[in-house]
Parts: sequence; C-alpha cells; structure tokens
Amino acid sequence: MRAVAAAAVLAVSAFASAPQARAADAEPRTQSCFLLYDLSAGNIGRPPTQACQRQVSPAATFDIPHALAALDAGLMKATASGNDPGVESLLRYSADGYFIGIAGRLGPTREREYLNRFGYGNADVGRGAGAFWNDGALKISPNEQLGFLQRLFRSELPVDRQAMAEVRSALRQPAGVVVGSFGAAPFGPMPWRHDLIVSAKSGSVVMQEKKEAVRWLVGHIKRGTRQMVFVSCVTGPRTLPENAAAVLANHELREARVF
Repeated sequence: MRAVAAAAVLAVSAFASAPQARAADAEPRTQSCFLLYDLSAGNIGRPPTQACQRQVSPAATFDIPHALAALDAGLMKATASGNDPGVESLLRYSADGYFIGIAGRLGPTREREYLNRFGYGNADVGRGAGAFWNDGALKISPNEQLGFLQRLFRSELPVDRQAMAEVRSALRQPAGVVVGSFGAAPFGPMPWRHDLIVSAKSGSVVMQEKKEAVRWLVGHIKRGTRQMVFVSCVTGPRTLPENAAAVLANHELREARVF
C-alpha cells in the first residue's frame, strides 16, 4: 500500500519541478492534479498547476455527461426496465458497450451539441463512433472537469433538471469506499460520519500514442450543510495503479479536513 501511495500521492507542484527533457522512449513521468471547490464559499482549496490545465482522455468519467445527454434525449431510463439497466448500474460499472450504443443513437452532431452546451473539454467526438472518450478525440482538463461538476451540482446545466438529479443520485457511493474499475477502494474516515455523503466517478485508460496511463476520480462531497466538488487526476507510466487518483483524493481530502 505504501508503494501505491507513493506513486499517487504527489505534491501538485511536481509537474513544474520535474525535468522537462527526457528520452523519446522513456516512460512518461508521473504528474498529478487535485482540485477542491466549496460550492457555498466559492473558493478553490488548492491552487491549480500546469497539470490541471492539460487535456487528456476523460475515460469513464465521460459517463456522467453521456448519461445526462441520454436521459435528456429520452434514450436512457433512470431505473432498470427490460433491457435497460438503469443509470445507477451504468455509472457504477462503466458499461462502454452500452454507451457506444448511446453514442450511435445520439449521433455525432447531437452529441457535440450537448458537449458544447456543457462546456465539456474540447467537445470533439470525432465521427461519434466507438469509445471516443477512451484514448479518442475527446479530451478534457481537470480544470474543465471542475467547471462541469460545479454546474451539475448547482443544477445549472442546460438539460432537464430531473436528469441532473438522477445522475447525481446514481453517483452516490457506499459508506467507506469508492467503487471503480479497480474494485472498491477505502475512502474517507472510519467510521463515516452520519452526515457524510460521497458521490464519485472513476476513470482509467492508457493513451497509446504516449503510452501514458490516465487515472481519474471526480465527484462531490456533502458533509452537513457544506458541499464541495473535487477532481483528482494522475497520469504516468502504464504501470500506474488504477486507483492512483482515488488514493490521491483520499489523501488530499484528509489534508483539507473535509473528512
């Protein structure tokens, strides 16, 4: 566990201080960004760095805007029905095959329109075929992820308000863990406070051109009357643990005394 933490829990200034020159065939250096925004006080808990400005593949975190678009367009059910597994199951387990089908039904023009309305990264869906959010045309920075989450959890996105409420509810995590492709990772204090609610979505992909792994955890924390959104992103060599962003977020949220 200590080795995993060492790989993930990096000072956010590491990007600026790391050597800029490296051999072409060297493994990508590890970079990290953690952002925390208090929706009530309106302040960012940690100054953004260059790593927070860099656009990378959103991986499965794209399931959030994708589900919003699908619900708003009437292409997805909020609850399981027939062959539709429902938004909670889809967001929890990142069903790429299902979302590829949704992309086909939305079509690239309508998909692009939704992403432009959301202000979601470069809004580039390419031809709209395949999982363009996994090492495809679509890219987003941690800063842009934070802006998108602010609007989602303030109900400010230009989609049906019920769709936003259903997606927010589907992101809610079980007490004590966050669930992603890495399984269930310990998260927060033990035991959890009775008034603590964590909503989150992970994402993990390897960008083949640079042979670089991208790990995300994005979400929202409610503790009593206080509400915050956060973005955790770690990039590095292929061997980067899939839960690296979750480990980083857990550490930084403890340091910020959010828990």
